[in-house]
Amino acid sequence: MRQTSVIERALELADSGNFRIPSEVRRALLREGYTQSDVFGLEGKATWQQLRKRCGSAAKQKADNHS
Repeated sequence: MRQTSVIERALELADSGNFRIPSEVRRALLREGYTQSDVFGLEGKATWQQLRKRCGSAAKQKADNHS
């Protein structure tokens, strides 16, 4: 079985609304079996900003839906 690429999975997790910040996404990826080396690729400024934005938007939307 082929594992989803780390960036695809990180974006899926960020969009889930279950994570407030990118470091929470990073920890979830490690728990799912991605390696430190895999996750290190997410440390770039542009990727980190994208994850931060998506985490925030998804968490806000999830909170608004539960209000």
